[in-house]
Amino acid sequence: MRRWWWLTIGMLFWGSTALFAQPLTLDRCIQMALASHPSVQIALNQKEQATARRRQAEAQLLPDLSLNATGRFQGPIVTFLVPLPTAPSPQEITIVPSLTHLVNVELRQSVYSGGRFGHAIRGARHYEMAAEKSLEASRRQLILNVTEAYADLVSAQEMERVALQAKERVMIILQTAKARVEAGVAPKFDVLRAEAEMASVEEQLLQAHNAVLLAMAALNEWIGQPPRTKLELVPLQEPPDIPTDRWDDPRLTEQALALRPEMQALHYQIEARRARVRFARADSRPLAFLSSNYQQQQATGFTKGFQWGISLLVQFPIFDSGRRQRVLEEEEAALQQTLWQREQLAKAIRLEVDGAIRGVQLGYQRMATARSALSAAEEAFRLAKTRYEAGVGTLVEVWDAQVALTRARASFVQALYDTHKALARLSFATATPLDDILRLIRHPVDKNQKDGRG
Repeated sequence: MRRWWWLTIGMLFWGSTALFAQPLTLDRCIQMALASHPSVQIALNQKEQATARRRQAEAQLLPDLSLNATGRFQGPIVTFLVPLPTAPSPQEITIVPSLTHLVNVELRQSVYSGGRFGHAIRGARHYEMAAEKSLEASRRQLILNVTEAYADLVSAQEMERVALQAKERVMIILQTAKARVEAGVAPKFDVLRAEAEMASVEEQLLQAHNAVLLAMAALNEWIGQPPRTKLELVPLQEPPDIPTDRWDDPRLTEQALALRPEMQALHYQIEARRARVRFARADSRPLAFLSSNYQQQQATGFTKGFQWGISLLVQFPIFDSGRRQRVLEEEEAALQQTLWQREQLAKAIRLEVDGAIRGVQLGYQRMATARSALSAAEEAFRLAKTRYEAGVGTLVEVWDAQVALTRARASFVQALYDTHKALARLSFATATPLDDILRLIRHPVDKNQKDGRG
């Protein structure tokens, strides 16, 4: 029994590792998140609710068919004698039988609603479109979150490699210091200092590894995996080299205002609110229904076993103590509120795009600065190490150069992946794929056509 238990655990473990036999790409992580994350499922359910409400509104235009049936056992029985000229004696006729039944079929159709049904249907359709755009907004937000989590994990893994490289450098320096001390050309202090530096970089390596685990748990949460699932990711390439002034393009703000699903959702909500205002105004108009029914019943001395009828029902609203007027005022206020929300959202989008552009520009500037600093730090460390091995330099120079090199590599890694996240935020803010943004800014507009992003 124990053997089968361990075999089952082994198969489950093999299945979980086989799922990620190949390194995960960013696109694959996004697909996994879109397929499983609750935020998308919630928005999808809201869209389905809006679709159901739209179908309910459309059903008001269709006829309504109902069937009612009743049966009754009663008493006492009421009868009386009626003389008939064709009969030799009076005949007994039942007026109230002991058992009665009634079956009624009614068909009801609206013939005039004063525009109520049309406005209700249009409003429901607009709400359905708003829900569709909200679903798109939820998906785009999830894509941004996954992209940032992906970049954070890759950055943390690169930081761990930087810490590991620093440990390898310190190990070489420690071995060199021991050899020099044994040769009698360096003080024992150099070994003690190297050992202390080794302890410091080992602590940095532990912190870097813990940062990897935390970033991995965060990404696992977004893609629907257990927090401790081990992930191997494909590194992100350096972004294309674009001059920083090219990013300051007013067309990006124009695209954001036109393409952001949140703005489009508010547009449909405004149209739905306008339809509700029209519905409230139409509610003071008359209603007309056409009703036809066929009824089967217990035959008696005064009734036959069936009857039918066609009716026209007209309802005129006369006095409701101001209820309809208050409803109209409420809907008009709700419409005005939605209009203000659109203006507020437009300002927020302009500010978001402006911040995203500045973030991208800062990222490119940081990358350029960090790349130059890294090149200088690598050369400084090489020279300091060579001087120390030749006996013409001090260990202090080596440690200073080693710390500067580690810091320069960490700064470049941080700048690189911060730039990736800034580009993802710009793509989200403008609701435009990054490739389309790059094609746009490579063809700048004239300077006299640029205006401020208010």
